[in-house]
Amino acid sequence: MDERMDMMFSFPSIELWEAFGAGIYLSFGIIHIDLWLRRRERLGHLWLGAASFAALAVDITGMMQRHPETAATWVVVLNSLGVAAATAAIFEFVSSLGNDPPRRLARALELSLLLLAPLTVLDSPALLPAMLLGCFILLLWAMWKAFRAARAGDRDLNMVARGLLVLIACLLADLVQELGAISLPHGLPILGFAVLFLAAARSLHDRFGREEEASRTDPLTGLLNRRSFLESSDGALVRGRRSGLPLSVVLVDLDHFKRVNDTLDHAAGDAELKAVAACLNSRLRGQDIAARWGGEEFILLLPETALAGALHKADALRMAVAALPIHSGRKRITVTLSAGVAEHAPARNLEETIARADHALFRAKQEGRDRVVADTAVGLRTTTRD
Repeated sequence: MDERMDMMFSFPSIELWEAFGAGIYLSFGIIHIDLWLRRRERLGHLWLGAASFAALAVDITGMMQRHPETAATWVVVLNSLGVAAATAAIFEFVSSLGNDPPRRLARALELSLLLLAPLTVLDSPALLPAMLLGCFILLLWAMWKAFRAARAGDRDLNMVARGLLVLIACLLADLVQELGAISLPHGLPILGFAVLFLAAARSLHDRFGREEEASRTDPLTGLLNRRSFLESSDGALVRGRRSGLPLSVVLVDLDHFKRVNDTLDHAAGDAELKAVAACLNSRLRGQDIAARWGGEEFILLLPETALAGALHKADALRMAVAALPIHSGRKRITVTLSAGVAEHAPARNLEETIARADHALFRAKQEGRDRVVADTAVGLRTTTRD
């Protein structure tokens, strides 16, 4: 039985694990440093990439130390520095993700570990236990910060905290094995780091994904904002040119919106905007694009829709909005809208088509509001109203 266990945990098995770990660390390091170079303000990618490369250095130098021909002093120094750097980078990662900058004591501990790392090899081997204890304290500190943020509702750091818990458990189990207290599979630290890095990468993806989504949408209505509307319209314009199918723009403005804010309150105005946005969004097709253009204005892009169809669609929306049951306290808010419609011509750019729709909207306001006006290429206008 003992012979079979020895074969199972022999050096080829260790080196296979370490080669696997090296591949994971290298991949994570390259990916996250590249992501940070693209968006320098996202420090989480920087620290995760740094932790990955530090773990890679520990992994490679650990393999080199087992062979006499490569076990030079600089290899041992680099291994020790890698341990300290990986620990410090993990602490910085947790701090950046939680928007909780490290205090002076934490920074002093990080600097001390980086200074102690080469000294434990070159001058004072007796300091090695102190350095390892400092690394362990810093990891525990990072886990405590992550769990504290998780209790406050930070679901991203909750995932990281669990990854840190796995890492610390794996490191402790590996230490127990090194002391000869129990036989365990080799490569537990690699497993712990892999779990932590995967949890950290998923947390970054979720965090920055939500931030990206928030930057693209209007926070009140949930519709796209102006910038995202223009970006999203590019694909529709390209498809329209390829297919030769028409495309139209509808610009919508709520009538007497300022009166609602002045006579009632801003909460009533917000309720009106949200109700109208939900009404517009619920009546659009999958290929249509809706956005809050600014203030009480909304804009719609209707692919595969000629002027007559867009005019009919806008008027149906006008009637649907007029029937909305919007209340402020016990008072019902009556909502009407005016809209301008323009069909996009391939020879024009989108800004010109929006300007035409805006001109038609201006005419709708001039003619008494609560109506839809279509601006045609030859200057004619069509007005619809119940």
